[in-house]
Amino acid sequence: MSSFDPSSPSPSKTRRRLAAWAAFGVAGLATGAVWASGFGSSTGVNDATAISPALAKGAPSVVASPLATVVTEGADLPFDWAGRWGSLSDDHLMATVDLTGAPFTGKTYNIALLLANTSVLTQFASLQLELEIIDAVDADTPGDCDTADFDGTNDNLILDSDDEDSGVYWNAQLGNAKYCIGVASSTGDDDEGTFIRAAQDAAPNAWPTFITTVERAT
Repeated sequence: MSSFDPSSPSPSKTRRRLAAWAAFGVAGLATGAVWASGFGSSTGVNDATAISPALAKGAPSVVASPLATVVTEGADLPFDWAGRWGSLSDDHLMATVDLTGAPFTGKTYNIALLLANTSVLTQFASLQLELEIIDAVDADTPGDCDTADFDGTNDNLILDSDDEDSGVYWNAQLGNAKYCIGVASSTGDDDEGTFIRAAQDAAPNAWPTFITTVERAT
């Protein structure tokens, strides 16, 4: 025998109540999230449009090299002549290279003496010079390159104008020193040293130019 309690809700009513509560909970969560964070939006639009201006190059700055002033040229090299034979009557200082001071300490340098205007060599049958380099004893005293020290024994090299290069090179010279480049007096007839001979009976009327250069090695 079944019984019916009129105060107990029917199953269909119970399901409708659960669905209503579920919908309310979802709406509450959604509206609660909006209230807790807050959002807004805007849209970008195009405004002024122009071509980007070109970047102008600035003027380059000049950086002075510490080697720019280390070379001091000597006086012109005087040749003496007897017919076709040339000679050097005195020891002669060709150039001074002053590498004293802090910028050059602990470094090495290549020093060269070059024959610049080879076009004048047509007036010489031979132009060969025995050049020397001396590490001055007292590098802090101006004028310490004594030409009397040029005697053919100081790291001498032969500048032979017949060579394609026409230069002499002293490499890996120590910094914080003063170097004197020169040539000893000579009769001009030493085939292993200074040998000077004109291409004609008269003395040449055009003369070689010598250039001394210095570059850092290490």
